[in-house]
Amino acid sequence: MDHPLPHSFSRSPVQEVFCCCTPGPGAESLSLVIPPPYPGWPHIRDRITDMITGAGEISRITGCTLRYTDLLSVPPGIHLPGTAEIEHLVSRSFNCETTQDKILFTSMKIPGSEGSVRSIRPIPEKQGWTLVFTMHTEEPAGFLSSESIVEWFDGARAEIHGLFDLIVPEEIVQLLR
Repeated sequence: MDHPLPHSFSRSPVQEVFCCCTPGPGAESLSLVIPPPYPGWPHIRDRITDMITGAGEISRITGCTLRYTDLLSVPPGIHLPGTAEIEHLVSRSFNCETTQDKILFTSMKIPGSEGSVRSIRPIPEKQGWTLVFTMHTEEPAGFLSSESIVEWFDGARAEIHGLFDLIVPEEIVQLLR
């Protein structure tokens, strides 16, 4: 899978990154929560590698999840795409369906993975447009090595990156640069 270059925004919109590995029955999930400021993917990737190292038997990991929550400032006059418009934008690249304010992706570039994006319009308590991008494996994933898990996270980040580029209007992207 091709991995896009980092956005290299001067002001990152990332509010939180959540990473999780789910082991089989009877074992505790492994997870990371990365709050702002966004440290960049290489730092998060290193933290994922450390998390996996402590997992023990890799073959017991049956699933992974990666979630990015972005909060984007929206100046007056900029049109924000609604859920139907977002579905239309991404349907050229992905099979998707909409449920209320969430678009579900049933076919991703990573085999055995699904995703979603949730759009939350600006509200007084949280000024800005919130996008929640989630990628997860379909159970059971059957990872063979710690490298294959890290590769899954790399691919999931690339998928989320591509969705961001399809959805976020260029006027907002220019403000982040």
